[in-house]
Amino acid sequence: MRRCGVPARHTGFTLVEVAVVAGILGLLALTMTSAFAGMEQARQQNTAQAHAEAARQALRTFVLRNKRLPCPDNSTFGDRGREANGAASCPGDLRVGWLPYESLGLQVPVRSQRLRYGVHRGTNADLVAPLHGAVDGPDLEGTGGLARALATAAMAAPSTDQPYYSAANATSSTDACAGADPVNPAFVVAAPATDRDADGGAHPGFDGPNRGFATSSPCVAAPARPATDVYDDVVVAESATTLLGWLSAATR
Repeated sequence: MRRCGVPARHTGFTLVEVAVVAGILGLLALTMTSAFAGMEQARQQNTAQAHAEAARQALRTFVLRNKRLPCPDNSTFGDRGREANGAASCPGDLRVGWLPYESLGLQVPVRSQRLRYGVHRGTNADLVAPLHGAVDGPDLEGTGGLARALATAAMAAPSTDQPYYSAANATSSTDACAGADPVNPAFVVAAPATDRDADGGAHPGFDGPNRGFATSSPCVAAPARPATDVYDDVVVAESATTLLGWLSAATR
C-alpha cells in the first residue's frame, strides 16, 4: 500500500525537456545534412578533377601519335564524340567545342559530365593543323611542324580571340572575362561538377565564366580559381611552352 501523504512520482517528460531534445535532434540533423552535402560536392569535384586529368593525358597521347591537337566537337551537346568534319577539314575558326572523346580513344560520358575543350589556332600557330616543316631536314612525321607551331604560339601576343583566361583575376570571381592580362594556353578543358551558382540553362553543371565557354565564348575560368559556394568547376590548361617541352622530351 502507498503511504498516505507521499506524492506519486511522474515518469514522463516536461514540455521544456521535450523542446530541448527536439532542438538537439534538429541541430544533429542539420549538421548531418550539411556534412553529407559537403561530402557529395567534394565527391563530384574529385570526379571532375579525375576526368580533366584523364583528358589532359589523352590529349598528350593524341599529340604524340598525330603531331597535332584534335579539332573540337562542335555539336550542341557533344553527342558526336568526334572531331568536327574529320581531321582534314576542321573549320579554321573552330577553337572551342566539346572534347572529342572517341577521337581520343575515350568513352563518351553522360551529358552532365562532358568536358568543354578549347585549342589555340593562330596564324602560323594552328595546333589543329600545323604546317609541316623543320629546320634540320624533312619533317616526315610532322614533329617539326608541330614544334614550330607551338613555339610560335608561345611567342604570340595575348589575344581574347583565342581560348583564354585572365591572369589578373585568376583567383577572383569578379571580371573573370574582362580581358585583363589574357593567357592563351595551347589547350584547355573545363570539367563541370555541380550547379553551384544555380544558373540552370542548357549546360547547368558549368559555373561562372564556364557557362559562356560551354556555348561559344573563348573565355574560361583560370585553373587557379578556388572552389566556393557558387563555383566548383575544374579547369586544366597546358601552355604552348609546357607542351613543347614535353613533346621534345617524349620524341628525343
